[in-house]
Amino acid sequence: MKNRHPISAWPRLMKAFEAARYIGTSETTLRRLVAEGAVAQPLKRGGERVWDIRDLDEHVESLPRVGEPANDDWKGQAL
Repeated sequence: MKNRHPISAWPRLMKAFEAARYIGTSETTLRRLVAEGAVAQPLKRGGERVWDIRDLDEHVESLPRVGEPANDDWKGQAL
């Protein structure tokens, strides 16, 4: 029998406070990451803005590990 992934306790679509909590940050930081393009823009559901868990997972998976070189667009550019 194949190992199956357990069903996530997190909803597929999340409001800002849930999305921020999911990736371990504040709503302010989530909004900054979105503005910088590091996290995908939210989806529109009626009058709400919601984040897809897959987009949040993609952001987390793109983060460099400690000791590994960062893969970012700022490399070699002056601040």
